[in-house]
Amino acid sequence: MKLHCNVEVNNRQYLPNITRSTSKRSILAIGKQTVKNNDLYILWQTLQNKQGTKYKIENNISQIFTKFIDEGKATIRFIEPPYDLIIKADIIQLKSFMHILKLVISKKVDPSVLAISNLNSKSISSMSKIKITVNKPSEYPTLEGFPKMTEELYLSGLNRKSFDRQILKLQSLRILNLSDNQITSLPKELGLLQHLQELHLSQNRLDKAIKWTWLDQIAIQSNLKLLDISNNLLSNVPEQIGKLHALVNLKISKNSLSYLPQSIGKLTNLKYLDVSKNNLVSMPGSMGSLHLILLDVSENQFQSIDSYNMHNIDIPTLVEYAARSFLKTRYPYNARLIPATLVKYLDGAKYCVCSSSCFQSYIRKSVEFNLSLIANSVKSSGNIRVPFDCYFCSMHCLRTINSVKIRY
Repeated sequence: MKLHCNVEVNNRQYLPNITRSTSKRSILAIGKQTVKNNDLYILWQTLQNKQGTKYKIENNISQIFTKFIDEGKATIRFIEPPYDLIIKADIIQLKSFMHILKLVISKKVDPSVLAISNLNSKSISSMSKIKITVNKPSEYPTLEGFPKMTEELYLSGLNRKSFDRQILKLQSLRILNLSDNQITSLPKELGLLQHLQELHLSQNRLDKAIKWTWLDQIAIQSNLKLLDISNNLLSNVPEQIGKLHALVNLKISKNSLSYLPQSIGKLTNLKYLDVSKNNLVSMPGSMGSLHLILLDVSENQFQSIDSYNMHNIDIPTLVEYAARSFLKTRYPYNARLIPATLVKYLDGAKYCVCSSSCFQSYIRKSVEFNLSLIANSVKSSGNIRVPFDCYFCSMHCLRTINSVKIRY
């Protein structure tokens, strides 16, 4: 029984923060050390240690931790040496490995079944690649699929018209590059990949996407740091973009956007924003609270507007009060956690310049804003004072803006 995985080793004799090793690409195997000896061992192999390290199983494992096995995580605690093997692997393969190990510990497996070849040090040569690049359509692994422990996958320029659902099996995937294809939509399950940090989708046809439900999944909202949807003929960006709370770099250049969603102001970790080469006439007022390192708004058609669009600024309803309070918590939500009607209501929030949300009760006004107040570096084709489409949740916020209007 072999398991391709990532392994950290924690030496319990000393302080964990000193002796805990970095995670290493590994193979774990269960088998016999010799033909004549029926004692079973776990062999841990890495690229740095191809001969591997053997750990005896019988009367030598004090505990197995499987609380987070549904997330692809488990830990084996040995008595001698006093090490913990902290494992991350494909969920199905990890469950199978841990099941066999428990049977071995309880002596419900005949040792002869676990062949000595399982402890063959040459097996490290079969370790899955971390990074996979496919340069030609003829090289695409249509039948065999991708190695399950792939962490970086580059499928650029292959003229693919649909998303390959084989990718959803890659639970260790950190970087996915699907740029320069003809992909029109992405499945909801993409948002369930626990470790995905970079998603490159430039030069596709996402303008034809009807649903963006992959943005509603909590895993991608918590982990995605870079999203590139430039050059996709987009005329609008979905409001769900504001749910990507971990996002640091957002690229939306070379599209056909006139406006950006107000929810962009919720991306408090955002540092790099490229919206160049669009048709933007204004920026969302909610961005006033952001602190960017680089903002590129070059080659847009900003228009100077000075008009009110006053809505009913009456006392908010109890539903609106509750929604405002909930959104302040920044707690992730989707249709699995709350009714779909509430999800739709929350997704429709507007955001005041004070960062508070508003729904039916607000004032809307165009205000000129100096881009250097929200970004250390600004790329622009002209004036860095551009109109911002602002929402105000109260008269107090409007008066505050008017009193310091010289800043804007």
